[in-house]
Amino acid sequence: MNLTTEPWIPVTDAQGQARNVSLHEVFAAGDSLRDLAVRPHERVALMRLLICIAQAALDGPTDSDALESSASKLPGAAQRYLDEWQESFDLFHPTMPFLQFPGLTKTPKPAKKKTSAPKSGDRASDREDAKPNPVTKLDFGLSAGNKTTLFDHGAASDEWRVMKAEQIAISLVAFQCFAPSEIVGAAKWRKIQIAKGTASMAPCTPKAMIHAFVRRRNVFETLVANLLTREGVKKNYQREWGKPVWEVMPTRLEPVSSPDSPTHTYLGRLVPLSRAILLNRDKKTMTLANGLRYPTFPDFSAEPSASVIVSKKAQSLVSAGQKQIWRQLPALVVKRLANESGGPLTLSELTPENDIDLWVGALLATTDEGILDTVEGVYPIPARMLNEPGRRAYEDEVKESEHVAWKLGDACKTYRQHLELKPQGYPEKEHAFRRYWTGIEQNLPLLHASLRAADGSEEQSDALARWRAALWSSARDAFDSACASETPRQRRGHALALRSLFKSKRQKPAETPALAPA
Repeated sequence: MNLTTEPWIPVTDAQGQARNVSLHEVFAAGDSLRDLAVRPHERVALMRLLICIAQAALDGPTDSDALESSASKLPGAAQRYLDEWQESFDLFHPTMPFLQFPGLTKTPKPAKKKTSAPKSGDRASDREDAKPNPVTKLDFGLSAGNKTTLFDHGAASDEWRVMKAEQIAISLVAFQCFAPSEIVGAAKWRKIQIAKGTASMAPCTPKAMIHAFVRRRNVFETLVANLLTREGVKKNYQREWGKPVWEVMPTRLEPVSSPDSPTHTYLGRLVPLSRAILLNRDKKTMTLANGLRYPTFPDFSAEPSASVIVSKKAQSLVSAGQKQIWRQLPALVVKRLANESGGPLTLSELTPENDIDLWVGALLATTDEGILDTVEGVYPIPARMLNEPGRRAYEDEVKESEHVAWKLGDACKTYRQHLELKPQGYPEKEHAFRRYWTGIEQNLPLLHASLRAADGSEEQSDALARWRAALWSSARDAFDSACASETPRQRRGHALALRSLFKSKRQKPAETPALAPA
């Protein structure tokens, strides 16, 4: 299956119909494709692949002037580039399979020298190590190995499942970008013995980092809007331009720290080889081992689509899972310069004159439990938010919403105390928070309207007043939902706690409530 000519990328077209397209079609007819139709981590991986192809085909653009004309040059340049490297995009090519290690073979665990006959368990372990891996391991949504079967009932069968070639292709690209830290088996490649052991996380996985891309009217415009310039990469990413991995396939797996190593360059890291993989033609099995080791933040520059903040006087990645994404938007829209905090590098190439839509997503993973969940959202960013005064105004309203949340949590505690119940984690507060933040997110258009209006105008004052009224309305609704008022005792506790919620005196919260997205 050649990915340049055969359809494998799920999209929705201009009529809203779902279909698959090839790499050639993305660049030739991307303006007739509305959007990618994939899961969050797959979108990040596919965007990185498409950006890598586009930037390699253009060998740039060199600067902001060249970036403006790149849209007209890209279709032709990409077609020529894909034709030139067509063999490297064949999923089952005999000598250069796409994002794989040709000749990779599974090897059993080396036998220990023993004076006596080996135990039967040792032989069983060797046989287990020599078995191929199920190809379903590439898809984070399917159960394989120690991954849960809760939502994957097909895993109940003892037989390994066959995956469609197009599904394998998407999963392979995503797995190379997002592979979690895990133990992988031994293998042999080009007379090199790859030992069994713990593989490091792929470049896009650490700290559940949030990835963000500018989204336009169609796939092609979205792609062009996220291109970087050679000048910007050198200045803000502080790395060499490099070449894609299919142009410079590695000859060894030892760490290489030279500036032009694929693990250290801009184009080399966009489509990584974090695992050594060789797919079998049965589409059920594969060989899997440790691949190239990619240094990650803070030992290496943050990924181009990631965001960095200053936390406790140290830089850290903006991560998903602790706050709703909309509360972290101010950190995502700051222009990131070299060694400074800020959002995705593509925003450094934009002029803050027009509103933009920002797609934001993340894969939540842990070292112990593997892949947990995915999150994503598309957020309209008013042009004013791309400037410091607008970001400050947005941050002030985020703090206002967090103040109301603190008052809501305190009221839930008061309710439980009046009922003379033990804290037990204050379940009413947790329930109320979930309902409150969900309600607030539905009212974000009111906040955006206040940012789009002229400073000091009646329109701005009205939108801001309605937004703040929505905060308290959502808090009252969440409180009523979480704190029952059926018995006389509950009604008394409910009334006293409600009075504390709407107490006019503003108190400074001891800490900002942090909850996972509802």
